[in-house]
Parts: sequence; structure tokens; C-alpha cells
Amino acid sequence: MPLQMRPGFPPFIRDENGHIPMADKTANWLVIVTREALEGVASPPVASEERLLEYVDTFGQVVTYKLEHGRAGEEATIWVQMEDVAEWRTLDSRS
Repeated sequence: MPLQMRPGFPPFIRDENGHIPMADKTANWLVIVTREALEGVASPPVASEERLLEYVDTFGQVVTYKLEHGRAGEEATIWVQMEDVAEWRTLDSRS
């Protein structure tokens, strides 16, 4: 069950991390994308709201993968770190 952005709740940057309000069929989630993940998802390394918006679908796929493998956080929060993006890319490239 892929996550989608929550309508009316735009992504934003706070304390150097990206925040994406998302939802699936059963719950609302707050996805927190670390500065390192924002910088590392593409070149050149940039941690901006523009980068967050540009790669929101990619981060959503990473989070869906984490949920499918039982790696959600507490209180409906899921962190996306650079290691998560790298792992997802490795698995995605095998498909």
C-alpha cells in the first residue's frame, strides 16, 4: 500500500530536515527526511524545500519499502536517512 502526500498538507523544511505529511489506507504518517538524505538523493548536494518537493515521490517509495518491511517509527513517524535511500536504490535497480 503506497503512501501518498496528504492533500492540504504541503511538505516543509524544519530544523534542517524535510517533513512530508503522508497517508496510506490505514493511517496518517509524518515522514522526516534527514538533511543528509536530501543532499544525497541527487547531485549537487542540496537540502532545500525545492529538492524535497522534486523528490517527494522517491521518498514516498523509500517509506513504502520501509513500511512493507516493518521498519516504521513510533507515533506514526518514519525517518528517511541516506542509508535508507541507498538501500532502496540498490533494491530498485535489481527490479
